[in-house]
Amino acid sequence: MAKTSATYDVAISFAGEDRALASEIASGLVTKGVNVFYDEYSEADLWGKDLYSHLTSIYRDESIFCLMLVSSAYVNKQWTNHERRAAQSRAFTENREYILPLRLDDADVEGVLDTTGYVDVRRKTVEEVVALVVEKVRAFEKENGISHEIVTVTDVFVKGEIRPPNGLVIEEERFETSCPTCGTAQNLSQATLSLDHDDTLYTCRNGCQTIVVVSRRGLVGWPGRGYRIGDYVIRNASDLRFAHVLVPASRAALMKSRPQGL
Repeated sequence: MAKTSATYDVAISFAGEDRALASEIASGLVTKGVNVFYDEYSEADLWGKDLYSHLTSIYRDESIFCLMLVSSAYVNKQWTNHERRAAQSRAFTENREYILPLRLDDADVEGVLDTTGYVDVRRKTVEEVVALVVEKVRAFEKENGISHEIVTVTDVFVKGEIRPPNGLVIEEERFETSCPTCGTAQNLSQATLSLDHDDTLYTCRNGCQTIVVVSRRGLVGWPGRGYRIGDYVIRNASDLRFAHVLVPASRAALMKSRPQGL
């Protein structure tokens, strides 16, 4: 039986020589709302951890799929072999298509049979690869009855056990921000709430643009795109204030492509 509770939708396993491609795929998946484990996105989380046991958990227990970038460099690396064995253990236990092999060349990977369906990046664009992975994730969610609900900024603060000064009640009316497009100051109760897959969107009360996004943990696509509070990430286009608590605006918060240099 497939595990339906996971930290990540996709964990990417790759050799360092193939990082450029892995980074491009990871960025593409993030902009489609896919929760990705890609090591550069988790540097702070990985810092100081026992990487052997932590990465075992990531590739064996905490992802819905493992996207494996198969190449001659991949088969000769100690860490990629460790990730591969962890992923294969999961695939064997669940007896389903957990490993998604993406072939970069004609290298053979131990334990990945020639009869296993794979995608060849030499015959697909990165955009096509991203679209196929998104299709797999959405199909898994549909098959397993996974749906998403609106999570408000208030929910995030309460679940994160952030306690405001002077015993103030945490509520949407007390969160203040402004719209970068029209400049209108507003509290979050005045914005329009909607759900975009698993992102909760706050849209300016004048309908100009999205001003705040609440995303699941792991959906920060690059440094500077949001601020993690507990299990969620808040991405705000302008400063977000609650009493004496400030969540600063992030210049990359709502961007759909990774800014050069980040």
